[in-house]
Amino acid sequence: MLKLFYKLYLPVIILLLLGYTAKVNWNDGQWQNVLEADAKGYYAYLPAVFVFHDLNFGFYQKAEVENATDPNLVYDYRVTYHGHTIDKYFVGEALLLAPFYETAHILTKLSSKHADGYSRYYVISITLAALFYLFLGLIALKKTMELYGFEKFTIFIVITVIVFGTNLFYYSIGEMGMSHVYSFSMVSLFMLYVTKYFRDFRLKYILYAALFFGLVVLIRPVNAMVILSVPFLAQRKENLIKGLKNYISHPGTMAASIFIVLMFISIQLVIYKLQTGSFFVYSYGEEGFNFKAPQIINFLFSYKKGLFIYTPVTFVSLFGFIYLWKDKYRFFTLLSFLFIIVYVLSSWWMWYYGGSFSSRVMVEYLPYFAMLLGFLYKGFVKQWQKIAFIGILLLLTTVNQVQTLQYRYYIIHWSAMNKERYWNVFMDIKPILNRKTQ
Repeated sequence: MLKLFYKLYLPVIILLLLGYTAKVNWNDGQWQNVLEADAKGYYAYLPAVFVFHDLNFGFYQKAEVENATDPNLVYDYRVTYHGHTIDKYFVGEALLLAPFYETAHILTKLSSKHADGYSRYYVISITLAALFYLFLGLIALKKTMELYGFEKFTIFIVITVIVFGTNLFYYSIGEMGMSHVYSFSMVSLFMLYVTKYFRDFRLKYILYAALFFGLVVLIRPVNAMVILSVPFLAQRKENLIKGLKNYISHPGTMAASIFIVLMFISIQLVIYKLQTGSFFVYSYGEEGFNFKAPQIINFLFSYKKGLFIYTPVTFVSLFGFIYLWKDKYRFFTLLSFLFIIVYVLSSWWMWYYGGSFSSRVMVEYLPYFAMLLGFLYKGFVKQWQKIAFIGILLLLTTVNQVQTLQYRYYIIHWSAMNKERYWNVFMDIKPILNRKTQ
């Protein structure tokens, strides 16, 4: 019975989320709101290619402004580069959405509805895609944790908490048009195949890792930093050296892996060439990083968006380093990797990343926090310690669920939170209950 449960709990989680997303995102009053802000830009490549055949987005006025159901949700994802109009965002997410989009396109045509890329079936397809890639990412995370020798119950606890106790939940069923759940999936798959490679040094795993790394970069180029986790994923210095020597000694595999990565990156470069005549474009204009003044404390602890405030499970996971201390190699490689991630992401000019729940740019790195949770739970020897820890995780998961609900109903503001406002509404869902009873 327990073996069957272990095999089925991931599909059960996805089915639960499917029921939830259908309830809150598929009805007539909600589906128009699924594509918001940045999500419009990530998605726009699909109607641009398959419907309007216009990579300079001349259809924007009609699709976004004239047909807008809510003027407050109109968002211009276009920027001008040397006189040419381009999409500010990258094409990777659209590539992953394409099979779902095409299915929706066919269904829309068969139903005689308006096949402009923005009607109901298209939007529903995004919600399904988000859950599909979440499922892939969770499977990969589960298999990676198995390779690390974690017990089945530990893996079940950790994955359940990562889904329901972090902002991965919100970006899977709340703003699934954003890039983060897709990045989470690709990072998890990259993590799995790098781990597999350093276990038996089979070269095919290098090619799989290259594939998912290419997709990681194509979705959000800054996430190329995930390559810095390779020393940790090797688990031992000897493995890292042996693995690198093995890789270098097979130039065919080297060339193939580099080709795979460049193949994905070239998709964006070719799009830029078609749009502007230039392969290399920086679409963010004057926006950029200020590495001299990283906002690390704000990024992690501020009431505005702090990761540890709004996703406290990630803070608790850091205690897993205590149980890694005996293994200095894994301790320092993982700590260094996470520090670099936080340093770089907190150096962005808008360290809080606009309207978002918690620090959304850390969603893709949750697999590494999951590993820390696993190490922490594994480190407890006595049964009462494990029970107490599970109690803490359940409490923090409840906090995350309440705060997610508060965010959806604008009790937690998308950008204007501070200490006073946070504690005034902490765990308060009365306004939501009163609204539903009216």
